[in-house]
Amino acid sequence: MEIPAAMGGQLRYQEYDRISIREDVPALGIEKDDEGVIQGLTLHNETVFAFVTYSTGQTRGWVIMELKPQRKVSSYKAVSR
Repeated sequence: MEIPAAMGGQLRYQEYDRISIREDVPALGIEKDDEGVIQGLTLHNETVFAFVTYSTGQTRGWVIMELKPQRKVSSYKAVSR
């Protein structure tokens, strides 16, 4: 969600939806219940997936999480350095 300061003005504030990652992902240094930022949602065959980036000051990687009907990590990828 972006909220501009005034119509035609510069962006002063940007808000992101955060979600807790429901399991450990050792390859990214993620522990259960660490939080990531939701970058997008996708519906596929009655299952909702979230594209989540994980960062500790510098983006470490991304995680695809199944949100509905279950909450679990479906896949992940580390950011190449």
